[in-house]
Parts: sequence; structure tokens; C-alpha cells
Amino acid sequence: MHNKVLSIRNLTKAFSSDENDSNSKRPPIANYCHPVLSESADSRLSDATSCTLPRHQARSTYAYAESNFGLTPIIETESVCPRTSSTRMLPAHFPSTPGTAGRDQLPIGLFVGKDCSPKESSRDFHGRLKRWPGILLLLFVTIVVIAGLVFGTSSHYWARQKQARFASYNMQLKRKIRDAISDVVFDVADDGQMGNPKRYPDQHCALPDYQSKRGYLVAVGPGGEETPLHIKGVNWSGMETVVAIPLGMWENPQNGTTLYEIGAFLARNKFNAVRIPISIENILRNTPPVKGIINLSTNRAVSIRNFISTLQSIIVGLGHHGLGVLISLHRLTNTQDTGNWYDATLGISQEVYLDAVNLISSSLCKDRFWNVMGLDLKNEPHKASWGTGSSDDFVIGAEKIAAVMHRACPPWVGIVEGVAGVHNLATRDTNVQYYDWWGGGLQKAKTIRPHFGIPNKLVWGPHYYTTAVAPQPYFYGPRYASEGICEELDNVTLKNNIGITMHDMFGYLVEERDSAVLLGEFGGLYTLDAHPMKTIQRTVEYTIQIMKQKGYAGGFMWSLNPENAYEFNSCNGKGHFVEGLLKNDWLTPNTKSLAALSAMDSMSYLKRFPCYKASPFDTK
Repeated sequence: MHNKVLSIRNLTKAFSSDENDSNSKRPPIANYCHPVLSESADSRLSDATSCTLPRHQARSTYAYAESNFGLTPIIETESVCPRTSSTRMLPAHFPSTPGTAGRDQLPIGLFVGKDCSPKESSRDFHGRLKRWPGILLLLFVTIVVIAGLVFGTSSHYWARQKQARFASYNMQLKRKIRDAISDVVFDVADDGQMGNPKRYPDQHCALPDYQSKRGYLVAVGPGGEETPLHIKGVNWSGMETVVAIPLGMWENPQNGTTLYEIGAFLARNKFNAVRIPISIENILRNTPPVKGIINLSTNRAVSIRNFISTLQSIIVGLGHHGLGVLISLHRLTNTQDTGNWYDATLGISQEVYLDAVNLISSSLCKDRFWNVMGLDLKNEPHKASWGTGSSDDFVIGAEKIAAVMHRACPPWVGIVEGVAGVHNLATRDTNVQYYDWWGGGLQKAKTIRPHFGIPNKLVWGPHYYTTAVAPQPYFYGPRYASEGICEELDNVTLKNNIGITMHDMFGYLVEERDSAVLLGEFGGLYTLDAHPMKTIQRTVEYTIQIMKQKGYAGGFMWSLNPENAYEFNSCNGKGHFVEGLLKNDWLTPNTKSLAALSAMDSMSYLKRFPCYKASPFDTK
């Protein structure tokens, strides 16, 4: 029997083949273990040494039996140099060679290998035995969990915010005036409510020096810059009454709106000013408004602590939308007015009136109320005289009032209305006798006019109305005056009669191109005109046309309020007709009247009131 030499050799399954190896059947050998055992062919392996390849090469270990006829693998282990290795039996005999068949039997069984690898340290594992990977994994998981919680909470928060914004937007839509024009800017309070600020932000505007020159109202900035203004305005009444607050801000499920929405509506439709009538009584008493007239939850920025604070809140709210304000000293008391600028029998003497002027002027002459242009010194002094030198002479009265106003607030202008009287005038068809509209009689101002202590501060503020207030003979044919027969005029004749009466009352002042002429009230009833040829509507339209053609500074339509009452909608007798720029719900515009007023939009200097920036530290 031939002797066999057994050698245990460590090999790898995955190293590159040796192209120069002459024995192509033999796997490439990376390292050898020298023979440690030599026995007969019938012997069993009892002790052997297993060797380990370098870690980056070793994959599995093979045991080979070496004979004269070559190497044949007999044992394969699954791991590298284990202390105890399992082996699986391979073919239990060497391949026979010629002349030796049946004699080369070598049973191979289980063996225990001795670990001959070099001692390993934690560094050999490149961190696998270290704690850092676990810590990093824990940190990563923790971050992911926290991020998930934060993202989930944030997503929930923003979802709630979006839902709240949507609900607030829907609430705002319910109180928005429905003119089918979208707002460009949405004001959102810090608590998410839309169109309902807790406080209107200070715009840091400087109170301009308002002047009247070259036929315009002019806002002069701190640096001397000038902004001429045309006025497309509207009257908003209520503060001259016992409720002591402008009407319409009682927003509820049925009707009413808010200060914010009224300002937004006017700005959207290119109005740039509001005339606010007030009473001398309310100024002096500082009367708090009636609470039920305003919804405070949807008018959060309106302070109703007293009359002055309410008026200040209204001014700031309108200024937020770029709207100027003219304060009209409208009535002596909340219920009575006798047609003069004072009346001692009502408790309003000249001294008392002037005290009220000083109080309102000093309360509003601040940068925060930069959009107040001045005072209408007395609304419709139709029973006063003009230039007579008597105590009821409104020329003297206007000078006294303006002097007190300017001591408290030099930047303001004073609006002077006319008185009233009867006049004769030749029209195209006949001579007519007509009566001045209250506040419109300025014929005598050709020769006698008030003089203020500060130049460029006088603005003429006459009124001009339609048949809805009183059927004037010049609105109809000759037979109306003599027989009461209502004959409507053609367009050319009607416009001519309106033009010559406006010119005779006050229009000639426009031609001077000096002090501005600004209609304090005009228009009135429009949509409810029942004339077959729409004489009332045509009168409003021609008034606007003449205003633009002749160079007026603009005017204030009467009025925003839908409860305004008129006695005539035709020449067929008296009635009771109510109409305003808004309908009774305060949410629906009077579209026909609104469309007629849009003719004013083409005035050259129609714009928002200018905000000249003041120092944010200016507290005056």
C-alpha cells in the first residue's frame, strides 16, 4: 500500500486564478500548512492543524489529501479557522490510478482544528465591536421620531390654521358689500381674523398742510412736495344724531356691515374721501354712541368709549383705505338746527360753538389722523346773512370759526358754504325765479368773502340738488311755473338750465382758478326716479359733467345711507322715497347710482390721499 501524505491547506473560494499553474485542476493556493501527520492509507485523521489566510482573503478552508497522484479535496469547512469545525464527508476514497484500484481507501471523519490565527483585537473589526454604531443608530431613530412628531404636530397646526382662515374668510364674505369687485389686499389680524383688525396699524403718515389753490385741493408734504387732489366723495351720516355714530356697522345675519368693509367698498369703487356730519352737542357732551348700533365683535378697532374716540376710530379706519375725511359741523343739537351757525335758544351760543370747534380741532390735529383735510365750518347756514355786518353775518362767522380752527390746527382748510335767497335768471326759453339750494347761495361772494389768517385755506363748499329735494321750475318747461304742468325738458335745454343756475349760484368762482370749489352735497335719489324722461337721473349726470368740464375740485354725493328720505320722485306730488348708495341691507350697492358716479373716475387728480411718511418717533 502506498503511503499517503496528508496536508491541511487554507484556500479561498474567491481569489484570482493563477494562469501559470501547470495543474489546472488544483485551485490556487494562497498559503500552506506544512505536513504534521503521516500515516497509512487506512489511518484516520486524529489531529491536524488548520491555518488561516489573511482576513481580506480567507473565505473557506479546504483539507486536501496529497498522494503521488495529485491533490484531492476531502474536507470543506464553512468558516475560517474555527476552534471547532463541522465537516461534511466528501467522497470516501481517492480516485483510483492504474494498478491501484481498490487499494486506495481512506475513510475521512470528523476532526477538531486547532486555532492558529493571530490574536485579534477590536481594531481589526474597524468599529464593529465598538459602541458608536449603536449610539448613532439610537440617535438617528430618536431624531426621526422627534421629526415625525414635530412634522405631525406642525401639519396639524397648519391644517387648523388653514381651516380657521377659511372660516374667517367666509365670515368676511358675509359682511362684504357685494359690488362684484375683488379686493387686492386681504388684511389678516394676528389671531387670523380677516378684515377685522384689533387695531389699525399706524401708517406713520405725516399730517399734510392742506391748501386750496389753483382751483384744487392740494396736500403739501413736509418737504414741500405738492399733491393736487380731485374729490370723489360720499357723505356718511349718523354722528350728527342721538346715536352718535355712523350708521350701518351693526353687522348681523340679516343686514349691516362694518367700518372695514365700508372703507374697502369705497376704495374699490375709486372714492377717495368721506364727509362725516357731526353735531355740536355731541362734541361738547362727548357722548358715547348707542352700543346696539355697532357690532363690536366685527368692528374690534372701533373704540366707543366716547364720541371723540369713536370719531377718531372712524377716521383711522377710513385712512387705512386711503380715504380722506371732511368733518362737517352739521347740526347744533342732535335733533335741531335753525339754519344759522349758532342759536342761544338751543343752548349753542357763538362762544359755545367756538369751544366745540377748538375741542374737535385739537383732538384730531395729529399725524395719526393725517387724512382729515379740515372742517366744513357750518352746514347749510341758509338763514344767515352775507356781508351785512350783523351778528348773523356768515362772512364774519366763517372768519371766527376758521380762526379758532387754525389756532388748534394750522394744516387744515375751512370749507365755506353759502346762504340762501331768491333770484331771477334768464334761461334759453324764459326768465325764471329760482331759490338757492341751502348752502348754495354764494352770489355775493363776488364782492364780499371771508378772509382767513392763513393764506390758501378757504374752500368753497356749495350744495346742488335735484327735483327729488324740491321741484325747481328750471328743471321743467315754462308751464310748470305758471300752471304746475310737468313738462320735461330735452337734454340740451335741461343741461343748459343746470349749467346756468350752477354758474349763477357759485360756478363763477371756478373761473377764478383760485380757491377750490368742492360740492359738499349733490345727487341724492337716483334709481327711484319715476319721470318718464328720467329728469332726476339726467340732473345728476349733467351736474357731474359740468363739474368735470368747468374745473370743479369734485364733490360729495349725498349719501351712503339707504334711509335718506326724499319727498319727490316725479313732479306729480309728494311721497316718501328712501334711497342711498347702499340698499337697505347695507350689503347691496345701488348699482345704478354707483354707475352714474363712476363718471367722476376720469377726473385728472382723483387718487388716494397721499401718505407723506413721518418719523416713527413723532408722537404729535
